[in-house]
Amino acid sequence: MAGETRWGKRSRLDDPDQARNHILSATYHVVTNKGVDKTTISEIAKQAKVSRPTIYRYFDSRDEIIQCLLNKRQGDFFERMYEETLRYRNDFPRLVEELLCFAQQFTARNRASDLVSGPNAGRMVNYFPSDEAERHFAKILDEPYQNYRYTTGNVVDLESLKGFLGVMMLSIRLYPYKNHETLRNQLQAIMALGRTASREESTKTFDSLKKNTMRNSR
Repeated sequence: MAGETRWGKRSRLDDPDQARNHILSATYHVVTNKGVDKTTISEIAKQAKVSRPTIYRYFDSRDEIIQCLLNKRQGDFFERMYEETLRYRNDFPRLVEELLCFAQQFTARNRASDLVSGPNAGRMVNYFPSDEAERHFAKILDEPYQNYRYTTGNVVDLESLKGFLGVMMLSIRLYPYKNHETLRNQLQAIMALGRTASREESTKTFDSLKKNTMRNSR
């Protein structure tokens, strides 16, 4: 009750972690209801029931808040991906396939509320945490790949594969496939070619996708 009263009076939040999470939750509400362009410090403070100085006590700018929010949401996305693909960790090719299928299913289930695939998608691309994605991919793919290489002798450019998967997942979430089977068939066709985009090509594709998305959202 004390917390509700304190926030209701627009006073300072005492616990730093609790305060930041509270502000991020308020930001998510504003972004999904009013859009990124209308998300201001004042709107966030109003939704969080705190003062503007309180917001600035924990974040330097609106962009930092949005970046932290997207980092958190992406962390949740990858954690769910990891948990839902655990059964495929002993089958590396199937694991790669299921990661993309998870992205497709997640998008279908959360289209209206997902910051990456929702109505704000074009505006959120610039905040996309690519470095964080590499860390999450390492957790999901490194050990299964080592086991796959040891048992089969097959060698994959794992870093290029991670970059390729990142581009594909972003593409899927921005421009969802209509069904699971279409995605699976196209992925298998790509894998059958025996080609993986180089890291440089993946970066160029990612940058091009960002530019096209921003252009289409205007």
